[in-house]
Amino acid sequence: MKNALKSALVLKRALLAAIVILPSIAAFATELDLSGSATSGSLTGAVGGTAIFSETSTHPAGTGVFDPFLTINSQGNSKIERGYNTDGHTALYLDQQRPEWNTLLKVSDLAKINIEGTNYYAFELDANEPNGTERDHSPKSLLSVDNIRIYTSSTDNTGAVKSDESKLDSLGTLRFALNDPLKSGSNFNITNWVKIDATTDGIADTQGHNGGSGFSDLIVYIPASDFPNLNDYLFFYNLNGAHFQADVGGDAAEGGFEEWRAVVRTNSVPDGGNTLVLLGSALLALGLVSRRCLVGMKG
Repeated sequence: MKNALKSALVLKRALLAAIVILPSIAAFATELDLSGSATSGSLTGAVGGTAIFSETSTHPAGTGVFDPFLTINSQGNSKIERGYNTDGHTALYLDQQRPEWNTLLKVSDLAKINIEGTNYYAFELDANEPNGTERDHSPKSLLSVDNIRIYTSSTDNTGAVKSDESKLDSLGTLRFALNDPLKSGSNFNITNWVKIDATTDGIADTQGHNGGSGFSDLIVYIPASDFPNLNDYLFFYNLNGAHFQADVGGDAAEGGFEEWRAVVRTNSVPDGGNTLVLLGSALLALGLVSRRCLVGMKG
């Protein structure tokens, strides 16, 4: 019962965060900068349609509470980090951290969230970046989210890929990709990307940026229509920090580990799952209101 209620609370927080951000959604061509005054926006992926990205602040969000399915951390002096979720027990591939916080997902595990008539699946990031400034005086707390690639398959194919990114497409059918192909020659393809400010002071600053570990930072909504088979495994690949040179700023992955969790179904909640239905309806209603307001403001 406690786990069910806890899951319901997590879902409510994620959905309420979405309600708050709807009025400020805007479309961007390639770079989505959420490190300044903008708190949300959308990017059309190279595969799978348009995703919504928004700042969020679930608290607490530390390990043991956040319940991640993917945990990654840059290795050595590397300024980038990348990884995808596995069963967490066979091996740690690429930059995965903590076997117990890398788990398999199925599409059927995910909750559908309706925003303005479109169903989405939601994934939330708790980034852990340091305070201070770089040599160019840019904040070290900045982080570039350079690629998200989501695959589905009826079988667990992670053993065929391991740490060889040239075999990444062997995970299954590519359903969504912020950038595709993964690389252009020997370099990562980072045309579409999101910049976030993962400040680590533990409280939201005046622009709404959130604390580091213990406060979540970003929630991503991917169209549910990208995933037709509910019984498939879902593999979520994430690349961060690759813009640390191209953007000449503090976008490197250089703090602690980053964690991703999914907004999951709560069929076991005593109210029979009505929380999802009611909050989804509220999202739709508020989304329509906000859209009318924005249309009315256009001169």
